[in-house]
Amino acid sequence: MLKTRIIPILLLKGSSVVKTINFENARIVGDAVTSIKVFSTRMADEMVIVDIEASQMGRINFPLIKRLASQCVMPITIGGGVSSLEDAEQLFRSGADKVLINSSFYTNQLLISQIAKIYGNQSVVFSLDVKRVNGNYIAVKNNGTELTQYSAIDAAILAVEKGAGEIILNSIDNDGLMKGYDLELISDISSSVNVPVVATGGCGSKEDCVLAINAGASAVSAGSIFHWIGESIISLKEFMNSKGIEVRLL
Repeated sequence: MLKTRIIPILLLKGSSVVKTINFENARIVGDAVTSIKVFSTRMADEMVIVDIEASQMGRINFPLIKRLASQCVMPITIGGGVSSLEDAEQLFRSGADKVLINSSFYTNQLLISQIAKIYGNQSVVFSLDVKRVNGNYIAVKNNGTELTQYSAIDAAILAVEKGAGEIILNSIDNDGLMKGYDLELISDISSSVNVPVVATGGCGSKEDCVLAINAGASAVSAGSIFHWIGESIISLKEFMNSKGIEVRLL
């Protein structure tokens, strides 16, 4: 049985790590290199790094990405502004183990297929950002500013059909609030696809992580619980293990 992963997510703005609330009001929490070094020594299973300015700036800061990747001792997923096969190839050369596709999927659905054909499905992660609108879960793009024509479930199914090997599922409504994951959303998406679903958006306690896994997530990702509460990955894993969830402890 595969062990449940604990995955810190770092949002980049320049060379700083920031944290948002509902995808807005990015607040600096530390230096990116320092943050990566800290997580690299604290039993994180993987790491996700997303440059939230890359799409807006129209370019990916590859020198910075290469520098950050060199500090990682765990597998690393990198996203933000990936809009072409060439972008993905350069991220892999810069040290990424997986690339994260978000907004570009809605304008070029072949991109995931192109990357997966060369590097394998396991190397492509679909970032599914979701808002609840009139009681319905809608997929959102461009850092949460623009609704798409897809329901969250339809977007997830289509991304997997195109070749995504994993989904990072982010509830914009819960982002940064530390009031818990959207368990209904997690259940809906994880029961609709046959790839791992990584829950993120809203984690505020060890109990929240257990609830997310029980709702169907294959892994949990978080930021605020580490930045603001000071929860350690080790204590989080020990708690989850005590609740019968298989995690990597050594």
